[in-house]
Amino acid sequence: MSALGSVQEPPPPILPAIVYDELRSYLRESGSTLSPSEALIKAVQQWIAKGRADAIPARGYQWKQLFLPEGSRLRMRNNDSWYTASIINDDLVYNGDAVSPNQMAKQVAGDGRNAWRDLWILLPGQRNWINAARLRAQLVRDAKKIPPTPAEAMTIAAKAMSDALSTALTLVAHANQQAQNTLERRLPKYRRSWDTLEDVD
Repeated sequence: MSALGSVQEPPPPILPAIVYDELRSYLRESGSTLSPSEALIKAVQQWIAKGRADAIPARGYQWKQLFLPEGSRLRMRNNDSWYTASIINDDLVYNGDAVSPNQMAKQVAGDGRNAWRDLWILLPGQRNWINAARLRAQLVRDAKKIPPTPAEAMTIAAKAMSDALSTALTLVAHANQQAQNTLERRLPKYRRSWDTLEDVD
């Protein structure tokens, strides 16, 4: 029976009563015709399907640091014409052949062209083309914003501590040398004869 019916279903034994009540309220407010049990079944099925989909390795073309997912398009302008290619499965396909970005740039305009500078990319789901070099720079910037893992953070902290200790030891050694030089200058053999005061009774 639906959530709108008069008979209440008991909460499933693994679901806390407060969560079950929240689900019933949501189904009622949203006008859903699903019962709480049906909604739970659907939610679990979708969760399993998403997990399976996420486990499938993403297809696409790896261009140095840049990953172009399947469905990405590339284009290059030469002599007032645009030449396009697509990422199909794991290949960059231009004129029916699997090529590298550099090979595409050479086929379009000959030697001496820089694929990073000359190719433009349209990622799946995007509306605007972006220059390959700019997309790579954006990727590098974004990677720097990702916080380090705990292991990386410990390595960074250990290096900082090591550098600080090394600097401190250098400063201590320098201070000791300065103190030694000052002491030696005050010894009698280094003092001028006229600089020595006579004792006056």
